Amino acid sequence: MLIPRESMQDVLERSRFAIRWGGVLGLVCHPVYYLVWTYILPQPYDNLPLRLSAALICVPLIFQAHWPKRFNQYLLIYWHVCLIYVLPFVCTFLAIRNSFSTMWMMTEVMMIFIMALCIDNPFLLMGCIGIGMLSGGLAAVASSPAPIVLSTANQSDLAVLPVVVLCSMAFSHAISKGRIFVEKNRALQALAGSIAHEMRNPLSQLKHVLDRVEETLPAVTEHGRAPALPGAGAALLYRHLAHGQLSIERGLRVIAMTLDEVSAKQIRSDSLTYLSAAATTRKALDEYGFADRKERGKVRLAVLEDFTFKVDETVYLFTLFNLIKNALHHIAPLPSATLTLTVDRHCVSVRDTGSGIAPEILPHLFEPFRTAGNSAGTGLGLAYCQRAMRAFGGSIACKSELGKFTQFTLQFPPVTESEVAAHERAIVERATAVLIGKRILLADDDAAQRARTRRTLAKVGAEVSEAENGAAALAMLREASAYDLVLMDVNMPVLDGYSATEQLRAGRDHPNWNVLVAAYTSEPGNIARVLARRAGMDDMISKSCSVMDLFTSLQALFENGNRRHLNQRFDDFSGKSILVADDDNYSRLVAKAYLERFGASVVEAEHGQAVLDRLDEEAVIDAIVVDMNMPGMGGLETAAAIRARTDGYASVPIIALTSQSDIGSVQACISAGMNEVMIKPVQVGALYACLTRQFAQQRSGSSGSAPVEAQRSPMSAQVPPSSGPSGPSGSAGLPAQAASAGSGGGLAVVRENDLLDAAHLGELAALDLIDESFANGIEQIRALTSQLRANAADRDLDAAHGALHVLLGASGNVGAKALHQFTRHIYPRTLEGEWPAEPDWLERIDALSERSADALYRYQASANAGRGQLEAPGDAGRISTSAAASTTTSATTTTNTSGLAVREN
Repeated sequence: MLIPRESMQDVLERSRFAIRWGGVLGLVCHPVYYLVWTYILPQPYDNLPLRLSAALICVPLIFQAHWPKRFNQYLLIYWHVCLIYVLPFVCTFLAIRNSFSTMWMMTEVMMIFIMALCIDNPFLLMGCIGIGMLSGGLAAVASSPAPIVLSTANQSDLAVLPVVVLCSMAFSHAISKGRIFVEKNRALQALAGSIAHEMRNPLSQLKHVLDRVEETLPAVTEHGRAPALPGAGAALLYRHLAHGQLSIERGLRVIAMTLDEVSAKQIRSDSLTYLSAAATTRKALDEYGFADRKERGKVRLAVLEDFTFKVDETVYLFTLFNLIKNALHHIAPLPSATLTLTVDRHCVSVRDTGSGIAPEILPHLFEPFRTAGNSAGTGLGLAYCQRAMRAFGGSIACKSELGKFTQFTLQFPPVTESEVAAHERAIVERATAVLIGKRILLADDDAAQRARTRRTLAKVGAEVSEAENGAAALAMLREASAYDLVLMDVNMPVLDGYSATEQLRAGRDHPNWNVLVAAYTSEPGNIARVLARRAGMDDMISKSCSVMDLFTSLQALFENGNRRHLNQRFDDFSGKSILVADDDNYSRLVAKAYLERFGASVVEAEHGQAVLDRLDEEAVIDAIVVDMNMPGMGGLETAAAIRARTDGYASVPIIALTSQSDIGSVQACISAGMNEVMIKPVQVGALYACLTRQFAQQRSGSSGSAPVEAQRSPMSAQVPPSSGPSGPSGSAGLPAQAASAGSGGGLAVVRENDLLDAAHLGELAALDLIDESFANGIEQIRALTSQLRANAADRDLDAAHGALHVLLGASGNVGAKALHQFTRHIYPRTLEGEWPAEPDWLERIDALSERSADALYRYQASANAGRGQLEAPGDAGRISTSAAASTTTSATTTTNTSGLAVREN
C-alpha cells in the first residue's frame, strides 16, 4: 500500500493520535450499537460475532505505542486493514442484510465520510472503500438465506453512493492540501526560528569582538585622530567599526523580530509610551543600517504635521526598519527611484517609486510566509508589522500600482491633548524629583543653544553653569566645587568634547574626574556614539530631541550612571591573592571577574583537594571563596581540613558559597569554621563588602574564624526572614509568586518580568560576561532539564539530586531567578533521599527552564546589541541593566558578635 510523495514513517507519525482513538471508538461503538439495534431500537438483522470481531481487532490499535519497534513498520498497514473491515465491510454487510433500510443507508453514507476523515489521500480512500464495500457485499450475498432482491427504491438509494464517494474523495483531497499548507507553514516557522536562534549567538559574539576592538584602539585625540595611526586612519577605522557594530545590531533586531513573530509573542499594552511621531521616525532613519551614502540618499523624511502616538518604541522601529528594508530591496535596480517617509495627521506613510506590487498579491500581503519579489525573505516581516499596528490600536494598509509606486500607510489612533498633558506632567514630576538641585555644566560654543537648554533644565530645578568650549569646561571642573553632570558638545573650538572628556578622565587628582558626562550633539549615526564611549562619556543625547526626551534621558542617566564605575578597575584588593573554588566553570569566571575588578589576583580550583594543593603550592593566599557542593571533597570538608592545619592558613578567611539558605546549611558552614556564608548567585557589592570586612578584621588582629562557642550556638547566625525555612515570603524562602507556583498554583503566576534577576544580569553585562560562556550556561540549563527528565523516568534519585544541584548553580549564575528559586525550593527534599513532594515538579522545572532560556537569549541579544535592557512587561516595560546594577548592594545582611554574616542576595 503506497503513499504518494510521503514516506510510510511520516504518515505513521502523523496518524498515531487518530489510530489510538480510532481503536477506542471501534472497540466501544460496535458492541454498543449491537445492543441499541437489537434491544432498544430493534432492526431486522444484526450479528453479534461480526460486531465482536470488529471490536476485537481494534484492541491492538489502542496499545500501538507499546508495539515492539520491529513491528512499527506494519502498524500503518494494520490500521488501514482495520478501517476496511470495521467500517465499509461491516456496514455494507449489515446494510444488505437489512434490505437497504433508510437507517442503514444513512449509516453507509456516514461510514464513507468517516473514512474520508481517517484517510486524507483520495486514491487510497477510494481503494479502501471499494475493497470494503465489495467484500462486504459478497459476504452478505453469500450468507443470506434468501436471494437479495433490489427494489426500485433500493436501486435509487444505491445510485447516490457513487456521488457520496466522489464527494468524500474531494473532501479528503481538500484536507490533504490544507494539511500540506499548514505543515509547510509550520516547517517554515520552525526553520525561521531555528535559523534565528543559531545566528543570534555568532552575531552576539561578533558584536562582542568589535566592542573589544573598540576598547583596544588608540585613544582619540583632538578632532578624532589618533597619533598612533597615519593621517585620517583612526577616523576611518572608527567609522568602519561603527558601521560594523550598527550592522550587527540591525541583524540582531531582525532576529528578535523573527523570534517574536514565530512565537506569536504578545506586545503588551503596558509597555507603550507617548512619543513624537516625527522624532521617532527620524530616529529610525538615524539608526537604520544603510549600505552606503548612495542608498541613504534615496530616502527622505517629510513632516507635514507632527503628532503624538502611543507605541512601544522598539516595536515601532522594527516595523519601520522592515518597511524600509522591503522598499530599498525593490527600488535597488531603479537608479531614479526614491523612498519617502511622511508624517501627517495620525499617519506615517512609507512610499517608494519602485516597480509596484501585482493586484492579485495585495490581498495576501500580510499573511505569514508570503513574499512579493524577494526570494531571500522569510515572509514574516509584514505579518509582524500588522500585528504591531494592531497592538498599538491602529492599522496598516497598502496601495500599489505596477510600475509606479507602493505605499504602506500606518494609521494610529488619536491621542487626546489631556492624555499628552498628563503624560508630560508625569515626566516632569519624575525628572524634577531626580534633577532638582543637580549642578550641571553645559559646554557648547553655541550661545543660543546654551540659553535654550538652560531655560529647559531650570524647569526641573537643575542649576546650570555654562562653558563656551572644552578648555573652559575643564577649567571650571578643576575647581573644588563638585558637578553632578556635564553636557558636552563634541564639536567646539579650542578643545572639542572628546578631547576634553579624555583629559578629564585622565586627571584622577581633579575633584570632578569621575563626573557623569553626556555627549550633547547634533551628529547623527553610530559613529559619534562609538567615539563618545571611547572618550569616556557615559551617554549620548541628541540636541534635536524633544524637551520630554531630554528630561527622560537625563533622569535615566542619573539613575543608571553607575555602570561605568563597574567597568573600571579599583585597587582596593591590590596585592591580595584570593582562591576561588567551584566545580562550575562559569561560577568561577563570574567570581574571578568581580575580584579582578577590585585589583585582586585570583587562583582557581575545581574541588576541595585542589584547594589544599593550591595552599601547598602558592606563596600566599589571603582569602578563600569556596562552593559548598563539589565532587570529591566539598566545601565543608575543605574548610575543616584547612582549620585543622598547623600553618598560617588555619586562620585564613573562608567565604562559603551555597545555594541553600536554610538554618541547617548555615549551621553546617559555621561548624566547619567558615567566616561568612553567601547565597548564590553572588553579587558584586555583596562579595566586595564581605571580603572588605574580613581583611579589616585581619588588620585589626581579630581571629580569622568564629569562636568555637559561637560556632556551636544555634543562634550564632541569623538567616534573613526572606530566606528562612518558614519566612513570610513562602515555603523554604521561595518568593510569593514562586511559592504559589510550588504549591499547586501553576506556573502562570510567574510573570515574565519575574523570570530573570535584573541586578545580577546588570553586573554580568557591566563585567562583559554576557559572552559565549553565558550562552553555554543557558544551554547547560536546557541540558540539565533533559537530564532530570531522564533521571525521573529511570527513578534514579541520586542522579536527579546531582542534576538539581548543578541546576541550582547554573540558574543562579546566569540570572534565571524564578528557575533558581523553584529549584532551591524542591532541592532540600532530595538531600533527604526523597523525590520532591510536588507531583508536577518536573513539568514546572521544564516550563521555567524553557521560558528562562528564551528570556535569557533575548537579554543576551539586547545586551550585546548595545541596548543592555532586560525586557520586562512590568510597570516600566523594561529594566536597564545599569539601573539594575545600582541595586547590587541591597542584599540583606545580618552579623553577630563573632563576625559571622549570612548574606541573601
